[in-house]
Amino acid sequence: MKYFSDKNYIYYPGTNIPINKLGIVNPEEIEALESQLFLKTYEHFHKNLSKKTVFNQKYLKSLHEFTFSKLYSWAGKYRNKNISKGHAVFCQAIHIKNQMDKVFSEFKKDNYLKDFHSKTKEKFAEKIAYYMCELIAIHPFPELNGRTIRLFFDMIATYNGYEYISYKNIENKKNNAFIKASKHCMNCDCAPMEKIISKGLKKQT
Repeated sequence: MKYFSDKNYIYYPGTNIPINKLGIVNPEEIEALESQLFLKTYEHFHKNLSKKTVFNQKYLKSLHEFTFSKLYSWAGKYRNKNISKGHAVFCQAIHIKNQMDKVFSEFKKDNYLKDFHSKTKEKFAEKIAYYMCELIAIHPFPELNGRTIRLFFDMIATYNGYEYISYKNIENKKNNAFIKASKHCMNCDCAPMEKIISKGLKKQT
């Protein structure tokens, strides 16, 4: 389901397909291409993880930009228009930069979650869920927020010796637990997301 805005937004008229550099208007084609681009981004950033990696705003933006710069002109940029989806109204565009600065200032104090190699999975899941909910509530990018945010925390999980967070047992078209948990995030309730993250975290073997 596409976002709704108080102004003209990023989609081709009458569709939920973002205006793109390749002129693609077929939903199956654009979805397949986005998935391919995400896979390449996973490979690239996973390969380049190191002790020098800093999971800051610049890194989050770089994930989005690297993935979509060949497809969308707004890749890696925060949105400048207000958006909503269903009953969820995300952070007003004028406040995004301040809210992101606030979240990542707190994130920095937690050393970008780089110290969870030896701590409990439950504590790690609690922290991931908290910051994931914060970013979901802000929804900083014009589109493709959810997948980019999950990619971001997959890199953090990998850095700490975990596999990518698994969501395979909770997603289906009729009952998507991640979407439901995301809605709880909008009400400052991280518990459902924490449960999902904890279940999906598994140490690398």
